[in-house]
Amino acid sequence: MDEIIKKVISRTAKPGPGSIPGSLQPHQDRELRVSLEAESLNGMKKRAIVTLEQPEGSTFSIICDEGAYLGGEDTAPPPLAYFSAAIAF
Repeated sequence: MDEIIKKVISRTAKPGPGSIPGSLQPHQDRELRVSLEAESLNGMKKRAIVTLEQPEGSTFSIICDEGAYLGGEDTAPPPLAYFSAAIAF
């Protein structure tokens, strides 16, 4: 069985010119760019490949599945669990 969440590529963000790593400023201009590729697997399973492009970050593979009451096999968290966790963070 595939891992539910797996780091595919590991990258470390490179500090920009004049930046101090870990410093907090009252105003910071930030751009967050995330790319996602999703595919349907068998049954109700889906896999997403998520990459943090700006700032440069890691790539993860995430699998979700629905419960038996929706025709899935309940082998991974449902999509709404990931959505709820994302809102919480």
